[in-house]
Amino acid sequence: MRYRALPRALHAITFEVISCLILATTLGCAAIAPARAQTTNAPQQTETVVVTATRSPEALENLPQSVSVVTSQQIANTPAQGLDDILRNLPGMDLGEFGPDVGHPTAYSENMRGLPSTETRMLVMVDGVPINDPFFGYIQWNFIPLDNIDRVEIVRGGGSPLWGNSAMGGVVNVITEAPQSDELDLSAAGGSYGGYATSLYGAYADEGWVALGLNAAFSGTDGYQTTPASWTSFGTLNLRSLLYTPTSNDADNVGLRADFAPLAGLTGFLDFHYHQNQQVLSTPIGLNSQHIWNVAAGVTEHFDADTTLTATFFHDNSDFLTDNPHLLTFDTEYNSNVHVTDVSDNGASAILDRDFGAVLPEAEIGADFHQISGLDTADYYAPSGALAAPAILGGGEQLFLAGFAQVQIKPVTPLLIMGSVRYQYYLSENGIDTFPPGFGSIPDRAYYRATPRVDARYRIDDDFALRGAYYQSFRAPTLDELYRTYADTTAGIYEGNPFLLPETLYGEEVGLDFNRPGLRSQFTLYNSDIDNIITTENLVPSQYPNLLGVTCGYDSQTFTYLTCTRNVNAASAVARGFESEVTWDIGGGFSTELTYTYADSHYTANPTDPAYVGERLEGVPMHNAGASLTYVAPAGWQITTVLRYLSKSYGDPFPADGLVQNAHFVTDLSASYPLTQQLQAFVQIQNLFDSRYIANNGGAAPILGTPFEAMGGLRFNVQ
Repeated sequence: MRYRALPRALHAITFEVISCLILATTLGCAAIAPARAQTTNAPQQTETVVVTATRSPEALENLPQSVSVVTSQQIANTPAQGLDDILRNLPGMDLGEFGPDVGHPTAYSENMRGLPSTETRMLVMVDGVPINDPFFGYIQWNFIPLDNIDRVEIVRGGGSPLWGNSAMGGVVNVITEAPQSDELDLSAAGGSYGGYATSLYGAYADEGWVALGLNAAFSGTDGYQTTPASWTSFGTLNLRSLLYTPTSNDADNVGLRADFAPLAGLTGFLDFHYHQNQQVLSTPIGLNSQHIWNVAAGVTEHFDADTTLTATFFHDNSDFLTDNPHLLTFDTEYNSNVHVTDVSDNGASAILDRDFGAVLPEAEIGADFHQISGLDTADYYAPSGALAAPAILGGGEQLFLAGFAQVQIKPVTPLLIMGSVRYQYYLSENGIDTFPPGFGSIPDRAYYRATPRVDARYRIDDDFALRGAYYQSFRAPTLDELYRTYADTTAGIYEGNPFLLPETLYGEEVGLDFNRPGLRSQFTLYNSDIDNIITTENLVPSQYPNLLGVTCGYDSQTFTYLTCTRNVNAASAVARGFESEVTWDIGGGFSTELTYTYADSHYTANPTDPAYVGERLEGVPMHNAGASLTYVAPAGWQITTVLRYLSKSYGDPFPADGLVQNAHFVTDLSASYPLTQQLQAFVQIQNLFDSRYIANNGGAAPILGTPFEAMGGLRFNVQ
């Protein structure tokens, strides 16, 4: 068993004492609220929304956690063109300020709760099935069409006790629409930069025991210029190479779903999804191509009103081809390397859930299985087009086996205590990394870990509730971090490390919920200590590989400094802050949502580079504020305005390096108008006032944020 050091324990105690004082002050103010709040016996007045982020259905108003739920109607009313556009407006979310069309998929490292942005440290699922890339860990947001989403559930804070690997910062669960009645929904739109989006959703639900659904979505763009004009190329003082062109992207999704109920108490589903995307990134020969095949199935047996058994299974295969061109001269380029990554991903789970009555309203036990197998094959080329070295292989297998349990206890009516624990077995095996000089025979490595979580919620009256939580969480290194080395003649060498350990997180939070008819609000203080953070250390000259034309250090041909590094577990950090979310149905057709996040995230240790200590985590802004206002007229037309402000952040921990990611204020707008009972016209505008800012700045060419973009179209729905 691992014990935390005394200074950290004292830090946690100090955090909790200060938090309690803050909440006590808040409650002192609440005590002078109108007497009605103290005397009424009315039931909970907020609308009940069932969520599955606790791995069993629960009423939203009863959850002792920091949770957001985005409904299908809210999605339809927003200017969002992708799920990431929606999530970045919520508290605690650290997502790139540019869409999934314009960046290299592996460059998207997105997180929650101020965790390091060097890798993705949150779990994203569709209907309980993880969609984090099994090799790299990133999220392919184009995999999730918006048209058939029923709701999106966001649970902040360490999610590993229930969900396992990757859920360090929290969990996002996208619940798709299950066919309930016969329906046909068609939409088509076009707009700026050659953008287009078409979708079809059809459902057939007779009075028998099977309901069928079909979803198809096709979208794309010719793209905007993502590279700033001031980006220098080959020693020019202030001139971008003419080879930098807009990034284009096309994405296709086709899904089939069957829901069935053949017997009383027995339900199930079968879901198939195919995704492919083609991207030409930044220069004319920068091709990225990806194909994903996914199948998932599940059954639930209701033995009686209090006992259910649920089993699920998923399998997916993917292949990802990426061409990585580099400038040979100011106006010529060549394909420096081509990577092909093939991955197979399998998983299954079983959960037994039972309600034991008022004092023990729920207890569940379950088991998870997850197996990943992947191989990256890299061909490196000389400027002449000849192979610079034999094909370089990097890959292996990972196995995750776990048992978990959760129990809810109500010792007294106002108090709910929820405890969960997971015992995790993790195996990394059959690793291979042939990048010279290579690691030779890589031994298999196994780890065991128990991760607990305890939540409590005390309902003070019909309006107010206090909640608190303590949790541990973890993230295993990805196959990419373990075994894949990437060499780049204009950037350097980034070596994997098969001896990496899992990252760990210890967190606590306290919060206040305030709910009234039409109003839901949450305020949360959180603190997380993260150890074994996977970062990099610079190679020393004796470790420099002498191949592939890569010169570690200053390269006089490309006028750049090439960094040569290796992944290591070297850093520790603290991520703490404040989150608030207020959703208010004002009345008269108006509704609003207000969000704010303050994030104080910085490194506390790094033996390989002590200069890290005290510096902010890369990519984490200190302030993130948002507001939306929606008006729905009696005639059916609606308009929504979304405002978002992000403070400045940096692409690495050292501000002196100048890798600024600009502070910016963005306004988005959407509107729709019913032409007939079945036909609707709509318009979506992102960045209405065309704010220009650098959204990503990791040392290579900076990426500009989404400029003014407008999409307009028609939607036809009949049911």
